[in-house]
Amino acid sequence: MQVLSAGAAVTGTSHVDNGQPCQDAFEIVTSFYGVVACVCDGAGSATRSDEGARALAQGVCRTLAADLERSLTEANAFERIAGAIQSVREQLANRGPLEDFHSTLCGVVMTRRGNLVFHLGDGLIFGLNPDDWDDCLVSEPENGEFAETTYFFTLPGWRQHLRVQCVPPRFRTWFLMTDGTASFAARNQPYRPERGFLQPVHNYLSSVPQFTGRQALEGTLADPRTHRITADDKTLVWLHHGS
Repeated sequence: MQVLSAGAAVTGTSHVDNGQPCQDAFEIVTSFYGVVACVCDGAGSATRSDEGARALAQGVCRTLAADLERSLTEANAFERIAGAIQSVREQLANRGPLEDFHSTLCGVVMTRRGNLVFHLGDGLIFGLNPDDWDDCLVSEPENGEFAETTYFFTLPGWRQHLRVQCVPPRFRTWFLMTDGTASFAARNQPYRPERGFLQPVHNYLSSVPQFTGRQALEGTLADPRTHRITADDKTLVWLHHGS
């Protein structure tokens, strides 16, 4: 299965000014059977959230990609994703307190048989029918009880907030993003793609080599105009199965 992909993570000006690293991370892993992509947003309040986001994105993607030939249902996929998350939790617990590694998770699995979306905490996922952009699936952020709070894979009740859904194969184009990118790439109330931004991105990435696309995507996220909208880190992953 051939899937085009591109991803970029850019450090927000608030972190640049404070000498902090980008606390977002993403991973894209492809195999003969399909592709797995994850976008993770580390919590600004956690001292090692960049490590947590990176470990979570890599661990979940690589675990799921190693087993894509198996059929996916919401029930068995939940346990496989939960198992991958638990494995990352155990690895990080050996490095320090889990609350130092807070991160959210957005993920997509694409295979010939269909797609799978999984989501924990905030961030945003759009699945699009590229033949009809009005035909759109949205996985919305889940925010916490108080303003500016959400749910992290490092919290005790994380399994209760892990959302998994199987999605029809007509959704062949995907965008996964952290909150920083969603501030200009999405509309809310209700959440919908900001077509004036995402459609040109899709059209360009579909027409150039993947390395060129990745460079262009990073440049787009680092554009001073995006920094004027948000000082947060910005991550965007694009996937597209052309037929």
